[in-house]
Amino acid sequence: MGKSQSETGQNDPPLLPDDVPVTMPDLPARLTIANEQQFKAISDMVRGRILGVIQHQPLTAKQIAQRLKATPGAIGHHLHVLEEAGLVKVVARRLMRGIVASYYTRSARIYDYDLPPEVSGVLSNTLDVYARAQAEFLDSIVSYEDDEIARRNAFPHVRLSREKALEFQRRFLALIDELIEEQPDPNGEVYGVFCFGI
Repeated sequence: MGKSQSETGQNDPPLLPDDVPVTMPDLPARLTIANEQQFKAISDMVRGRILGVIQHQPLTAKQIAQRLKATPGAIGHHLHVLEEAGLVKVVARRLMRGIVASYYTRSARIYDYDLPPEVSGVLSNTLDVYARAQAEFLDSIVSYEDDEIARRNAFPHVRLSREKALEFQRRFLALIDELIEEQPDPNGEVYGVFCFGI
């Protein structure tokens, strides 16, 4: 396995002065998870939570560790694995107390999966996605406990024919695509949606 761009110093962003804020870059809308290295990197629960934390704001390993109540060393290891797989990137650097701190964000806003069943395992992959969605939903309830929209039950149920369910899924996925392409409002709140596959 080769060294990451960050380790070799290639394509590192320049050091930011203290008075320049770290801003969220314009990320590609989608990245397809298509190989075993990417799948192994993203399937770890801690790394999934890291990707959630840096989805809307670049953070250092120390800042991520504080949010997830973990050690910076452990988070640094997970960031290295994610960077090697091309799922995160360094978008800013700053000199802090004599040490260069790197700010990480995702490589794309949404990750799609295109893996053969022999790599991902159909059942385990599906269960992992559902478990991660549940954990993210519970995290959002804690984070937005005073927000009525976030606390409402977001999983309505109805009995439908398979054809009707597929039609709703097609329409919902089109709406998700529209949502992904929406330009982020730096003063807005962060909202998320989750769609169960049919």
